[in-house]
Parts: sequence; structure tokens; C-alpha cells
Amino acid sequence: MSTYSIVLAVVMLASMISTFALVLLSRRGANTLEILVSVCIMMSNVGYYVLSCSRNIHEALLANALAYVGGIFLPLLVVYILVDYSGSKVPFWFSSIILALNIFIFLSVIVTDRVPMYYATARLVSGPPAEIVMEPGPIYYIRFIVLAVELGLVGFFTILTYLGKRNASFRVMMIYAGSMIGAVVIYICKSFFELKYDMIPFLFLVYSLVLDYVVTRTTIYNVNLSVQEKIDELSSYGYLVFDRKFRYVGSNPMAEKFFPEIKEARIDSKIIAKDYALKDLLKWVTKNATEASEAKKTTGNYKKSITINDRSPSDRRFLECEMSFIHFGLENHVSGYLVEIIDDTDQHNMIESMSFRGESLKREVERQTKRAKSMQMSTILGMAAMIESRDNSTGGHINRTSECVALFVEHLRTLDDYNMSENYWDSVIYAAPLHDLGKISVDDAILRKPTGLTEDEYEKMKTHAEYGAQIMNKVLADVDDKEFVKVAANVAHYHHEKYNGTGYPDKLRGENIPFEARIMALADVFDALASRRYYKEPMSYDEAFEIIRQELGHHFDPHLGRIFISLKPQIIQLYESFEKTEYGRNKERSDFSIPVK
Repeated sequence: MSTYSIVLAVVMLASMISTFALVLLSRRGANTLEILVSVCIMMSNVGYYVLSCSRNIHEALLANALAYVGGIFLPLLVVYILVDYSGSKVPFWFSSIILALNIFIFLSVIVTDRVPMYYATARLVSGPPAEIVMEPGPIYYIRFIVLAVELGLVGFFTILTYLGKRNASFRVMMIYAGSMIGAVVIYICKSFFELKYDMIPFLFLVYSLVLDYVVTRTTIYNVNLSVQEKIDELSSYGYLVFDRKFRYVGSNPMAEKFFPEIKEARIDSKIIAKDYALKDLLKWVTKNATEASEAKKTTGNYKKSITINDRSPSDRRFLECEMSFIHFGLENHVSGYLVEIIDDTDQHNMIESMSFRGESLKREVERQTKRAKSMQMSTILGMAAMIESRDNSTGGHINRTSECVALFVEHLRTLDDYNMSENYWDSVIYAAPLHDLGKISVDDAILRKPTGLTEDEYEKMKTHAEYGAQIMNKVLADVDDKEFVKVAANVAHYHHEKYNGTGYPDKLRGENIPFEARIMALADVFDALASRRYYKEPMSYDEAFEIIRQELGHHFDPHLGRIFISLKPQIIQLYESFEKTEYGRNKERSDFSIPVK
């Protein structure tokens, strides 16, 4: 055996040790691509060693095929690694074509003695070292085209990472890219200078050792792994996994602590439970999973409370269980079920121990809240009555619009279109009577004028919106419910804004108008259309709703407006209920005298 072959044998053994170290010694192991790279290098170095010792052409061609494992597949694996590092994606069809071409080239190398397409001719020149002298065939040149494409991809993704992705190590990517480029340079130098000894095995060994270092360093400082290990140490969460046929797949120690029978469970078999709590859990999983599959709704979560060790108060635990679906494949089929189990005992016991005191405190808070709310509403209604008593043209307007807003809001509560809190909806209802509060600041000569207003008078009348918000913030400054104060101020300030931006006082447009003001605008304008005023007779309900419909997207929020119109029968019924009261839409105010000119 020649000295060169002995050296290659050492290189081969070192590559093997490096590969096993990568798998066994790296923390939690390397990823699949990195292991494949190391295996390719090991196989190539085995091939180079066997080739150097070959005694006939058949041995040499087989050894050459092994050596080509790295030469053919290593560049492709480096491309995949860089794609993964850069967070990019390569079209599946393109990736499939490149992989198929590499496999085809490798197969042509294996069968070159029977199908001379990679080498047209090949003969063995005995050593030391032995080497193959060949004449390239057509597939030989196809390999260089594929290699050029792969080199281009390596450069592209390396540059892409440098320019864009900040959470990928550019130094690591340069190691991968540099090793591939280095192999190509050595191959070209060997061919150009007709070097007797091949240096690629040595480069591959260096690359394998560097790969060990990179993977070890990456896993040591991998934030996800470090955090996950710490979570595993401190976790009070249990996990149970079943396949789609409800066979046991796995669990963590905490789940086994909650349900000791799981320790005896056999993988890929159904759990035969004797404990009532575990039976109940398994039955619940099966029921929900079956119903969800039949309804084809397999994206939600299901929750259940379970008590274990119920007969022993000192050991009793209260568990919160949540079941979710495990999906797999391009079509996202359900492949199994994950049950997350949380120990909620401490919180449950704390709530239980405080229940008596908490119930007493709750009743007192409710009593005080009702009292404060009652005083607040009395103030609001008193202010609303004061406003109406000064306005010559809006008899019953505040009562009608307030009831209309309440009807509208109660319907909006039931829809999924708007995600608002219950307190918000209540605040809109409570604020409706105060929408014209600012008219307090308008001179009686304008407010009670029985004829049309001049342009200057109309401009002064329009100031009531801004004044209303200012008064609201002052009067309600000490109210604890800040959401109500904000809603009330917005209703007073912006209920004359129009969706197309032509309203007043601030010419707000679209959804820049507060939502509560858009609600108030619909009720306010509808009442103005459908009610008697000193300057006009009331429109019919059909005419009023038709004008509302025509103004959708101009004066009113189109989506809100369509919902308002959908309530036409209920709104008409509400207005008809006012006809036998002093707030009927056809009645005029008579508690003051109108000047006659």
C-alpha cells in the first residue's frame, strides 16, 4: 500500500469519526441536512481510498462511484442548507428537477461500464496511486451545467441573507458556500495542472470537522433549544399524544404523574384505563375528535376540567385539559390529537378559600355600582330634559332617538361583525340622550327661531357639537367609567359628521368618525326625517328609510346603514308605540309660545 493510500485511509477514518461525532455528541443532534452532508463526505472519502488501492477497472469504477456521492450530492445539500438558513423557498418543481438530474447523473456514473454515457471510455492506470483515465461522455457535461446552476444558487442565497435576513449567521453561510467553491477550485486546478494526487478528500475532511464545530456551536447557543430545555425542567404542563385512531403515541413525565396508568401504556395501542378520571379524559377526546371530523371542523381547540384523586382531599388535583388537532401533509389531514394538561389546583383552591369573602364583597360592589349608575342616569336624563325644553323644533326627539339607538345597539350586540365589550354597548345607549347637549350654549334667539336660519345663524348652531363635547368632559370628569365619558363626548362631538367627509365640525371621513357617532347619526337623521318639525311635515317611514338607503356611503357608514335598514319593522313598531304618548312623531311642542311676525 502506498503512502498516499495510507494517508487516505487516515482521512477516511477521521471522516467516519467526524460523522458519528456529529450525530452522537452534538446537543440534541444536528438537523437532517447537516447529517446528510457529513455522510456524503464520509462515503466520498471511502471511495477515494478504495480507488487509490484498486487493482482492476471494475473495482476502480465502483470506488469512483462512491467518491462521486460527495461530488454530485454535496452541492445540492449545501443549496438546501442555505435556503433553510436564509428563510427562503425554492419552487417545488424546480427543486424536484435539480434532484432528479443529480440522481440521474449518479446512476450514469454507477453503470458507466455497461452504459458508457458518463465516460465514453475508461481505463485504470495502476499507481501509486491508481487512477482512472477517462474520456468524457455527454452526461459528463450535463453534470457541469447542473453544478453551475447550484453554484449560482449558493451565491444567490448567500447574498440574499447578507442583504436581508438578520437572524441568520452570515459567517456560517460563508463556511458552507466557501467549502463548495473550494472543492470546485481544487478540481479545476487538478485538471488544469494535471496533479498526480487528488486534494479533494483532504478538503472534505476539513469541511467535515468545520461542520462538527458549526453544528455544536449552533446547538449550544440555540435559543429555542435552551428555552425549551428550561421549560421542560420547570413545566407543570402535561402532554398526551394520540394518533388519528386514538392509539397512544407518547407523553411527557408530568402527564404520567397526573395519570400513572400511562406509564404502562404501549405505544401504538389504545390505553385501557381503569381510573375514572383517565377514562373520562379518553372518552372526551374520542367524542370531540369524532364529531369534529364528521363536521370537517378540525382547526379548533376543546377544553375540559377534570378532577383527579377526588377521594383523597390532600392529593386532589384540579386539571384543565385542552385538545387540539395535529395536521400533516400538503392537504393538512388530521394525523393525530394533542392533549395539553395544566395543573390548576392552586388557583382553584385560592378561589374556593376566598369564595365566602368574595361573595360578600361582590354583593357590596354590585350595590354601590347600581347606586352610582342610578345617580349617573338621573343626571343624564335631567340634562337631556333641560336641552329639549329649550329647543323649539325637536319635541320628543331625544326620547325617540334614545330608544331607537337602544334598539339598534341591542341588535349589534348579537352580531359577530363588531367585537365590542358589553360596557361599550351600554355606554352608547346611556350617551344617546346627551347627543345634543351642546345646544345649551346656543342662543335662544337661534335655538327657538320658528323660521329658517340665516347662514350666520346656522354656523352658530353648528357649534353645538364641539361645545357638547367640552361640556360633557367637564360635567362627567369625576365619573369612574372613563369609557362612558369618552363615548358620550364622541357622540356629542361627531354625530353630524358624514361618511364622505362633508359633515361638521371636523369633516372627518369614513372610519375616522368614531363608531358610536356613526350609530347616533343614523338614529338622529331618521328621526329628523320621520318626525314633524315647525318647518316641515313628517315623511312616511318608507320615504325616510329610502333616503337613508340612498345616503349609504355618502352620509352614513354603509355597513352600519344596511343593518339599520334591516331593522325597519322593529323601528316602525317602536315609533308607533310613541303615538299614544307626548313623544309621538306627529306632535309639536306647546309648552312655550312661538313668536308671530
